[in-house]
Amino acid sequence: MKILDFRDLTAGKKIIAENFASWTSGNEIIDNFIQEKQLNYNEDAVFEWIPYSELMDIKEIGNNCLTTAIWKEGSLYYNKDEKEWIRCPYEIVTLRFLYDVTDESINKIKAYLTFGYYGVSQTPDTKVYILVFNKGYIDDYCGKCGNTYEKCQTNHLKDNFINWTSRNVILDAFIQKMQLKLNNYGKIFEWIPYNEFIIIRELENYTTLAMWEKGPLYYNSDDKKLVRKSCEMVYLKYLYNSQEITDEFLNEVESYLEKSVIFGISQNPDKEVYLLVFNDKYFDHYCEKCGSKYENNFNKWCKQCKINQLKNNFTNWTSGNIQLDDFIQKVQLEFYVYYTLFEWIPYNEFIINKESGKYRKHITLAIWEKGPLHYNTNDNNFVRQPCEKVYLKCLHSSQTITVQFLNEVKSYLKNKVIFGISQNPDTQVYLLVFNNKYVNYYCEKCGNKYEDIYYKCCKQCQINQLEDNFINWTSGNIKLDDFIQKMQLKIYEYNTLFEWIPYNEFIIIKELGKHTTLAMWEKDLLYYNTNNKKLVKRSYKNKVYLKYLYNSQEISDEFLNEIESYLKNNVIFGISQNPEKGVYLLVFKYIYIDHYCEKCGNKYEDSYNKWCDQCQSNQLKNNFTDWTS
Repeated sequence: MKILDFRDLTAGKKIIAENFASWTSGNEIIDNFIQEKQLNYNEDAVFEWIPYSELMDIKEIGNNCLTTAIWKEGSLYYNKDEKEWIRCPYEIVTLRFLYDVTDESINKIKAYLTFGYYGVSQTPDTKVYILVFNKGYIDDYCGKCGNTYEKCQTNHLKDNFINWTSRNVILDAFIQKMQLKLNNYGKIFEWIPYNEFIIIRELENYTTLAMWEKGPLYYNSDDKKLVRKSCEMVYLKYLYNSQEITDEFLNEVESYLEKSVIFGISQNPDKEVYLLVFNDKYFDHYCEKCGSKYENNFNKWCKQCKINQLKNNFTNWTSGNIQLDDFIQKVQLEFYVYYTLFEWIPYNEFIINKESGKYRKHITLAIWEKGPLHYNTNDNNFVRQPCEKVYLKCLHSSQTITVQFLNEVKSYLKNKVIFGISQNPDTQVYLLVFNNKYVNYYCEKCGNKYEDIYYKCCKQCQINQLEDNFINWTSGNIKLDDFIQKMQLKIYEYNTLFEWIPYNEFIIIKELGKHTTLAMWEKDLLYYNTNNKKLVKRSYKNKVYLKYLYNSQEISDEFLNEIESYLKNNVIFGISQNPEKGVYLLVFKYIYIDHYCEKCGNKYEDSYNKWCDQCQSNQLKNNFTDWTS
């Protein structure tokens, strides 16, 4: 690498321009073209006139239009990182001989300058112009014809069209069209004579394993030419009733091309049946049995084969109800979850756990002896997993199959928690059979869906227990009791409940302001325990703030609206009453003072800075007497 004296980019470009008089190609048109390229220099090498004597070790040309050589002086360019002009002496370059370019046809030269160009030269004897490129140029262009390898390959295929025919004009045109698309340098789609196959064995679904003696045609990127890979294993798929070439037929063939699984088309000369020739990737995407495309390539899941299996099995079971049979069959044929099958389950296959009924009203635990049908991806078949733990939910008053009944079943299918339907032969009551995921979504006691799946919070069970608990307390005021009950049944939070709190449960700690007192609540709050699904009192004591509502002996709508506003902010435990004064008081959580002023009880305008407008206003008003203008 040679660093030149002129280092600045602008100075270098100026020197190059001033140097025009020191060289010439001997052709004014060529000189002007080179000078224009130099004046428009960007970050590539400077485009130059290169004397032929500068080119050394020129390889044999023969019939080629590209060859390699060594350029003694080397290319000139500006290194923007080092901020200096550099030449690369004794650089390997690619030479492109322009046999068809004359002095006047400068536009042809421009067409070749796509990338990596260094300059123009000329043979002194034959006066043939030469374009000089970097050494990587020859990797992208054919040495013989000078075209890109893709275009060269296309020309080769076009020349080869006369060497084969399917004896069908439409099919020939289709194959030629597919060959000329050449979306990649992979294997070439082609017409394959049937006598090139050695049949090995018949497979299912009109498919045959064979050896293709000549093998597929593909582009060899090392040798830069089309070659064949002999003795390739292939799959032949016979297309019966395909004597006529239709658009549907050709569309099917093209769909296989998109998956890169097909080599070409052939025809059995005896039967005149067309057949598709697939490579070994075919069965990664398509079913060996029926030829349908897999729904899931990884597990080789063929929906059509499973549907056929299920249809064949419909005669082996019945619920005894035509409407229910139709429903189960429809669900089986539409299923998208291919691991477990929804089915009719005979009741005698269950071993009932009788003890489970003591704890669960709607759900019974059982062992399903035969177990559910799972799809085994290794065997591509349904197999049973015996002795599966299941939950049975009895649908009382379900002797008749209604739309409502079937809609309920569908809702469970969406959550993938159900194995199937059964019926108690003694009571004629239908029951749903659930897997172990059922209890993650639905309450074991009442069967309702959880409001909060993470905490397994059942709103209906809470409501039932709260309603049962209404008789265990009273504020002594019907209107207030109704309000508290209404707020409890709204259930703002799953673990904390708004309640009536007897005043004797508080231990007063200290007065904070005119209206607020800090206290200890001995019994502590009522909450719903998600583990045992019961209303319980916490055992530890809790600090609370008591806000006295003077002049509140009467329960007004304004009074109740104020309470409800605190509920929305999640800062209140409940309401109590001082029995001596008859004054109601609100019981707040410890976070109350983060949102409300301790002195006056008003909500902060700015919770972060605990800014109370009312208190600030009162202080300013009280200070009016201390000054005057």
